Amino acid sequence: MRSRSAAILGMLGCILALLGVPVFVGAGLAGCGEDATAEGEGTTQVSGESTAGGESADGVVGTGGSPSGGGAGATGPSAPPPGDLEDDDGAPPPSGGATAQSAVDGGVAATPANDDPGWGSPDADTGTPLPARRAMGTAARAAYRNGLAASASGNDAAARQAFEAALSADPGAFKAAYNLGVIADRAGNENRALEYYRQSLRLQADYERAAEGIMAIYVRRGAVPDALAFIEPLARQWGRNIALQALYAEILVASERHDDAITAARAALRRDERFVPAMIAIVKASLKRQPPRTELAESVLDQALAIDDNNAEVHFLKGRMLQTASRLGEALSEYRRAVDLRPDFAEARVALGLQFIASGNYAEAELAFEVASRLLPGSVEVALNLADSYRASKQWTKAKSAFDRALGMRERLPQAHFNLGLMYMAAGDQYPGMDKLTALQRATQEMNLYRDQMGPSMPRTDPSGDVLADLAKQIEREQKRLEREKVRLEREAAKKARDAARAASSGAPDAGASAAPVPAPSTP
Repeated sequence: MRSRSAAILGMLGCILALLGVPVFVGAGLAGCGEDATAEGEGTTQVSGESTAGGESADGVVGTGGSPSGGGAGATGPSAPPPGDLEDDDGAPPPSGGATAQSAVDGGVAATPANDDPGWGSPDADTGTPLPARRAMGTAARAAYRNGLAASASGNDAAARQAFEAALSADPGAFKAAYNLGVIADRAGNENRALEYYRQSLRLQADYERAAEGIMAIYVRRGAVPDALAFIEPLARQWGRNIALQALYAEILVASERHDDAITAARAALRRDERFVPAMIAIVKASLKRQPPRTELAESVLDQALAIDDNNAEVHFLKGRMLQTASRLGEALSEYRRAVDLRPDFAEARVALGLQFIASGNYAEAELAFEVASRLLPGSVEVALNLADSYRASKQWTKAKSAFDRALGMRERLPQAHFNLGLMYMAAGDQYPGMDKLTALQRATQEMNLYRDQMGPSMPRTDPSGDVLADLAKQIEREQKRLEREKVRLEREAAKKARDAARAASSGAPDAGASAAPVPAPSTP
């Protein structure tokens, strides 16, 4: 009986073979037996199976909220957050010499210590050799570590100064330049972040993390073609860098070129059949294809988990697939695991928050979105979700502040107006400083702004028309109630006036005058 690891590798070999990736016996992959082959062939024939929303693998799908896809309803298309700080200062190991970083961890080394690519594939050492990666100087390393410590304690200002000192001490410290880009990116200064990422890439021509930072900003801005134009030549130039190949595959998925994405991911897997980022790209491409290849995506994702159970994005994607299958409790566990592995994984925190809102756990939702908001202060989607978590727990003024923050970032934001309309409608006279009629009128105003901004793109099934009709009825009822109340008060005032006039016209003495005189006491 084969060991568990051998069985895992054997199944992975079958899956890779289905994808057209050659399986190399020398890599430790067992061949597919007849049963396994038959099962794999069945997987490739899945064509008409519905995924019940499998396309959502790239965004966070929620429950309720704006029909246009914002607010608590969704974050919309995935907008990559700033990356993590590079915590490796490039110091050589105690034995000296360069070592290859783990491919699973996303590292790619130009020259492993034993001159063996070590990726289990004869393709691993083909193509243009990668440029060597030089370690920082001693002084730069000390400043760099100070920067990491400052960032870990939440002091980004001190971290920035330390990384600047590292770059000053060693102008070739490409990782220091990258970390400066991350800090600028987290602060919402994307242009400054781009400058640092590009500086890092000039210093280390194949540095995948700098490339990823540049791509993330392009995607966040909705400039997917620019991201593709940037990464494609870089990936072709440095074919040995499998991290760049996986990034190329990811942006091909975003470009709706799903077959090309799988081809690019396969190129990385031919160099390292255990490279998890390439598997992730295959999972996303498989789910986005029409029809989606859901079973294949699940199989590849399970194998990625078996290879690297500490990969936060794999757990996040697993949660997304479980959520699509309405296995919400399991999905929640996977999202929690993703956040535990990467506390700054903003998208996973948003997914958690949406699940909490759906289950009525508003306190947990607020916490998730508040952390995500600190991680991504410039994210419109996160601000909308935070606003909706406050709205759900009837914290009206906090919700209004968060909606205003989102509108400050993007003036034309129909989903914010839709959810503001719902907020005023629900709050009524409980909204500070408003009576019920004013709140309903304000809700109507926000709903009309939503419809104006949606324009021709508003679907026929959009619920805002029904909401406006309901608001009109509520306003009419409230106006009639106010009229009745006005008439009642006028009648009461008139009655009091009549009573006072009647009392005055009757000439009745006042209470003091009508009292009988008290006789004087008698004397003996």
